[in-house]
Amino acid sequence: MLRIDTAVLKARVKAVEADLVKEGLEALVVFATGSALGSGSRSHGNMRYLCNWDGHNTPSILILRPGREPTLITGVLPMLLMHQWRDLLWFKDVHHVKAPNFGQAVVSILGKTGGGRRRIGLLGLGDMPAPVWKAIEAGLPGAEWIDFQPWMDARRVIKDAYQLAFHRRAAEICDAMFQVLPREVRSGRRGYQIQAEMERTARAEGCEYCITWLTVAPAADYPRFYKEECLRVPAEGDQVIAGIYMLYEGHWGHAIRTGTVGKPTDRHRKVFDIAYAMQEAALAKFKPGNDLHEVNRAMDRALHRHYKEGEVIRSRAGHGLGFSYEDSIVSVCFPHPWELKDRPKRPAPIEVRPGMLIELHPNVFVPGVAGAMVGDMVVATEGGNDILLDFPRELHTW
Repeated sequence: MLRIDTAVLKARVKAVEADLVKEGLEALVVFATGSALGSGSRSHGNMRYLCNWDGHNTPSILILRPGREPTLITGVLPMLLMHQWRDLLWFKDVHHVKAPNFGQAVVSILGKTGGGRRRIGLLGLGDMPAPVWKAIEAGLPGAEWIDFQPWMDARRVIKDAYQLAFHRRAAEICDAMFQVLPREVRSGRRGYQIQAEMERTARAEGCEYCITWLTVAPAADYPRFYKEECLRVPAEGDQVIAGIYMLYEGHWGHAIRTGTVGKPTDRHRKVFDIAYAMQEAALAKFKPGNDLHEVNRAMDRALHRHYKEGEVIRSRAGHGLGFSYEDSIVSVCFPHPWELKDRPKRPAPIEVRPGMLIELHPNVFVPGVAGAMVGDMVVATEGGNDILLDFPRELHTW
């Protein structure tokens, strides 16, 4: 099992502290939820990037002060914390605090530092409970709080070979989960039971978080996550679309495959071929030097050769991937169709650079006809791009 090296984490903290000094910030307060929220958290990735701490079902706050040891405030129970921090953290300034008292704890730590006009960086405000933030504001009156996310996004957008090793492992686990389908689709189990088998595989491979969705229908209509939506037993002629969301040592894995039980109909194949062509068009554009927005435009053009926008149901065709399910900078180039009216007509170009990791998952649902999705983790390389999964992208017959 891969584990993040302490030296790597120390180097990241040192680089961020250098940013703090450069920007005249005395400290950085990092609020984060645990991995239990999965893609519902926008803050967890910052914590994992900086110190690889996971509160799982409890929140935490990391405080960085240049030249001083990091401080971690966490709601993890003391009987668990005394074992976990010794194994997972290189620093020793760790405090158990009940979540409602996080704000007072931050004030007690930062109240003893600085002087005059105080400038403090902040991450995770969007996930932070209001009582915690109110206590911090009240306890540190006059402090100027700086949203530090743009600096973090800039550091996280390019994945080095070390990070990509973890994402490649996550992709291998996705491959293993898809291998469950040929057996399970014809097992007589209901959809949610097939999901359970896929998720069991993920946990057995070392994932700390995993959810799946499984659409089983004669004409696939939308991603189905919940048990109440997934009661159908796959039958001859059904479409089966499986989606994976998982975390391996804080690094996201995400993939989607489409197949049919028995021979696909012409309608099934036509819609799948459109989704596949969309992904192929994106891969042709996702190369260093190109504008990342053009990757999404290429998928739109491939779709619109067959259907107008209002004739299909779909979501965004991709997003960034990394320590967060929806990594910033990259994700802005892949809006949902219903967000287009609020987008600038000519957004500022974002250059594709080696080490950018995206999830390409074009999706097309034609009401009453068929649906299809193809989802892959793709990294930009010096010579083009690399798909991290090995499980075939083609339309499967199960």
